[in-house]
Amino acid sequence: MRGLVLLILLFTAESLFAASLKQLDGAVVFMYHRFGENRYPSTSIKMEQFEFQLEYLKKHHYNVWPLSKIVRTLQNKQSLPPKTVALTMDDAYKSVYTRAFPLLKKYGFPFTVFVNTEPVERHFSAFMTWAQMREMQCAGAEFGNHTKSHISFVSFLYLDKEQMREKIEEEIEGAQKKLRNELGDKYGSHIKMLAYPYGEYTNKIRDIVNSLGYVACAQMGGVVTTNTNLAEIPRFPMSQRFATKKGFVTKLRTKALPLAYPPQSDHLVVQNPPVLTLALQRSMKNLGCFEASGERIEMQWLDPLHVRMQASKLLKPPRDHYTCTAKARDGKWYWYSFFWVFPKGKSVTPTN
Repeated sequence: MRGLVLLILLFTAESLFAASLKQLDGAVVFMYHRFGENRYPSTSIKMEQFEFQLEYLKKHHYNVWPLSKIVRTLQNKQSLPPKTVALTMDDAYKSVYTRAFPLLKKYGFPFTVFVNTEPVERHFSAFMTWAQMREMQCAGAEFGNHTKSHISFVSFLYLDKEQMREKIEEEIEGAQKKLRNELGDKYGSHIKMLAYPYGEYTNKIRDIVNSLGYVACAQMGGVVTTNTNLAEIPRFPMSQRFATKKGFVTKLRTKALPLAYPPQSDHLVVQNPPVLTLALQRSMKNLGCFEASGERIEMQWLDPLHVRMQASKLLKPPRDHYTCTAKARDGKWYWYSFFWVFPKGKSVTPTN
């Protein structure tokens, strides 16, 4: 009888453990800017790199979804199918239309473009036109908000709470109105999505964006899951430097680091180097954490599930990040990045 009770308890524990891991199944989101514009290697991907990625996704039967479909699935607490991916582009550069769009049509993949509207309105030659966006929309593209002027919201932190909210709301809702007017009712039918300009935000900014009814995309690597705060969706940047075949496949196959709960730290750097503490669901002694430069960060295990880390050197403005990874038994990598941003402009009071 005692053996049976132990067996039942063991089975229950394993079932609960499996359920907690299943909750971390998620999607990988990639972020692009320019395509085939070799003058801008930090924000552009080579066309041969991009076509390799699309061919790989097709050949290996990945589920390429619009970002809004992934978000809606997670909001409804539904399971994502294995191997779910989204392709997103920031700024609405013309090369999205002239170079990426023909390939995306060839492979039949949907994609999401985040538009900052002022350059489009002013007919800047490096940006798409509204007519081009409408053409892409008819072919399955969706569009999101990247604000009017692409100003970093961090530059508003010196303002009082109400003034800051007004500035952020003006940037977002001004762009939203223009997008809805130009792209029609179909634009307004999907989830309100924002990409932070430069990927820069703090906890205070994130909460304002969330209160306005938007989900929002950041620019740090990771996997979006049911545990993700959808006001800071992680995305892997895919410029020339990061778009090697090995780098792409590694990030494509990443798993979410099993955190017990999100870090309590603000993203705003108030001491340099900043301290980050992670709480894990289970012990991961093979965890390694690194600065953006690739230098390993010294880690202090407070107990088997809590680890504290602080870089040995000063982080460099305007933004930086810590990344933690651990190799899984199946050869894939658990991955988590925490984004840091520095104050801008006038004196900032770093409070939430």
